[in-house]
Amino acid sequence: MFWRWNVFLISVCFCAYIIECTPKKEDPVQIVKKYHLECIDETKADPGIVARIKKGDWKIPKAKLQQIKEWCLCVMMKAGLMTKQGVYKIDVALSQVPSEDKGSVENLIDTCLSKKAIPAPDIAMMFIKCYQKARGNYTVTVL
Repeated sequence: MFWRWNVFLISVCFCAYIIECTPKKEDPVQIVKKYHLECIDETKADPGIVARIKKGDWKIPKAKLQQIKEWCLCVMMKAGLMTKQGVYKIDVALSQVPSEDKGSVENLIDTCLSKKAIPAPDIAMMFIKCYQKARGNYTVTVL
């Protein structure tokens, strides 16, 4: 009987260890929040302005504009949707979209991407702003 009790305790401890050490999938909403906060810290963007942007208010004081552009690029990069050079990773974005909707989402992405060669932070901000205003159904951006 003592032997069975030891086996039982060892099994319970082993199962608890396996459960505790198994990587947990993070909630996508929490991941995006984490990116937002990390990028606020890295770019010194004003958290109040970021909060307003997330609600659709794009009135940004000129003195804070460059930090917000850098913030936009930062979160797009952390999400794996854009490179440091401002190249949008359409394949990554579309991998999150059901196949029947990929065409319409791709058209919206094309509409929102800059057709001119501009700095990467400008591309990121313009894309986020455009996609947010279009109220795209899929998360192919970070707001």
